[in-house]
Amino acid sequence: KVATQMRDPTPSPPPGWDELTPREQEILRLIATGASNREIANRLYISEKTVKNHVTHILSRLNVRDRTQAAILANSMLGNFSDN
Repeated sequence: KVATQMRDPTPSPPPGWDELTPREQEILRLIATGASNREIANRLYISEKTVKNHVTHILSRLNVRDRTQAAILANSMLGNFSDN
């Protein structure tokens, strides 16, 4: 595994990342910064209810229990995997 990582230093996304829509990925990035649903809604010009729906889908697709776990997962990968 280490040899593979040395040959290909680009990390692969965590399970579920590819299932997220571009909007869900955007919201996950904002969750990772500590933004609240209201802050995300205001920034993206969508309703808070829409943000809540996206968060529910994100948690399900990443198989995590809460937004804290989602933020930890996002922060662990977004340092090297920010634009995919």
